[in-house]
Amino acid sequence: MNNSEFYNTIRFISEHKNTIALININEFRRLKRINGEYKWIPFEIGNLKALPIKTTDFKEKFRNTKEIVNIELTPVWTYLTNGKNIITPNIETFELTEYSNSRPRYKLSRKIYNNHHYLSNTTWKNIFDKAVAQEENAIEWKKKSTSSLLTPIDEPLLKMFLSKYQDELEEFNSLYEESVKTTKELRAYQRKLK
Repeated sequence: MNNSEFYNTIRFISEHKNTIALININEFRRLKRINGEYKWIPFEIGNLKALPIKTTDFKEKFRNTKEIVNIELTPVWTYLTNGKNIITPNIETFELTEYSNSRPRYKLSRKIYNNHHYLSNTTWKNIFDKAVAQEENAIEWKKKSTSSLLTPIDEPLLKMFLSKYQDELEEFNSLYEESVKTTKELRAYQRKLK
């Protein structure tokens, strides 16, 4: 990788800010209390097959020394319908490094870290040893795609989708708020038992 490829990569990643993709609704689980038990259950909302997800921003970390310039970019995803942050089982980060010695070289890597705030991948026996539930745990995305940069949907198709599924997306927002209340209950139990 040369200098221009390195900086074009940064530009390419940042161009995905504010892009919207449709993600299969089967990848999402919501927290619900059923007969006194907390469960993550799949969605069934009419004929809705996908949820519109927005790459809202990138969390950035920057480090600069005499030897290197290091930039980490981590996508932040939100639900288009309500602007709430999404939690995934892994934290996916692009790390771009420029080694500035007599012969500069460049490195791009993708790092994936377990997200200890993601709760639905643990057993209920261990739930009280995990991080305290946050609002984002109300609905969790079991992200299957290995792509950190989601392929954006084109504008006319998005408008058609939003118009066709307006009622179902409003129902999704209601279910989200219901799950937030359940998450707050779970958080209170976690705090009592820690």
